[in-house]
Amino acid sequence: MEKNSFSLIETLFSIVLLSIVIVGFSKYSYYDNFDREFNKLNDIDNSFNTKNYNSNFQTNPKTIQIIINDTEEKSININQISYKDERIELVKYEIK
Repeated sequence: MEKNSFSLIETLFSIVLLSIVIVGFSKYSYYDNFDREFNKLNDIDNSFNTKNYNSNFQTNPKTIQIIINDTEEKSININQISYKDERIELVKYEIK
């Protein structure tokens, strides 16, 4: 004798199994992490653009030497502003 339809127990078992799979994927999804990283990068970019550096940024004054046409040497004072955490490392140079 052939069986043509699901029984109630098989249907309930399928629903429970499917819900476990969906909850597992949603719980361990990396999309939330992408949103947090994007927001963090956006905040850092805004800080760089507005020159509003907090304690997470390090500023190091430096002098660089530029040689122009193999004859003229010029010194330029710059600030190296850097941001570093466990996943992001950014550096910006500003002329004083």
